[in-house]
Amino acid sequence: MLINLELYRVFYIVSKCGSLTKAAQELYISQPAISQSIKQLEQQMGGKLFIRTSKGMELTYEGKMIYNYIEQAQELINTAEQKFNQIKELAFGSITIGANDTICKYFLLKHIKVFNKQNPEITIKITNRTSSETVALLKNGKTDIGFINMPVDDKYIDVEPCLSISDCFVCNKDFYIKRGQEEFTPEQIAAMPLIMLEKLSSSRIQVDEFFKAKGITTDPIIELGSLDLIIDFVKLGLGVGCVVREFVQEEIDKGNLCELRLTEDMPKRAIGLITLKNTPLKFAAQSFAKMVLGK
Repeated sequence: MLINLELYRVFYIVSKCGSLTKAAQELYISQPAISQSIKQLEQQMGGKLFIRTSKGMELTYEGKMIYNYIEQAQELINTAEQKFNQIKELAFGSITIGANDTICKYFLLKHIKVFNKQNPEITIKITNRTSSETVALLKNGKTDIGFINMPVDDKYIDVEPCLSISDCFVCNKDFYIKRGQEEFTPEQIAAMPLIMLEKLSSSRIQVDEFFKAKGITTDPIIELGSLDLIIDFVKLGLGVGCVVREFVQEEIDKGNLCELRLTEDMPKRAIGLITLKNTPLKFAAQSFAKMVLGK
């Protein structure tokens, strides 16, 4: 038996009010419309639910039985609506974010700190993976949103740039002084003892493409899995590190690292926010994404 839920709602309100007039006022519909709904419900149920008396509308024995169940159902619906509104108002909820270590530390951490202060009841879970793995996690429903090194070409993914970044080469002060020059050609940089990210990382791939376009092959002496390790190795004087300028600018300004400037700028790239195409975000994830994007 499929009965319109709105008929049960009218039945519930009439039962509570004990009057067609009061029920009509609460539901903001006419009294005849209320009467018609009750009549329709009784016809579909196959029995009387109310008795009209001088005091108003009284439930029949069968009506009382139905009311006991409808009351519980209505309370569950009310609770569901309240919970929905609480989620919408970020009174509770969760976000699962995918991103690599570098993006987490140098880009996301400050946003997470602000968001957590504003919404302390929201649980934030971070899954650290490479950019390609972050895309896979999102597509498999393991994360709500992700942050990756662009570009990404996937028909199931929407991407919005969050931050423009640029690659550069840095060394320690002793190495810089020994070189004694202001600018270096790509060929000169490639001949130096390079410390770079692993080959399969999206950042490394784009740097290699820059050199490859000029007919230059890079052959780093050390390949590492994180920006932090590259910085540590460079400070020890073990070579020249390929890093993201925006993430090491403070170290450069303090003199802990020295930038080896190229005779031509490397192409700008970006960190992107990824979401599943045509898939609505949780309210919490939606709010976090807007904050990061400055919307």
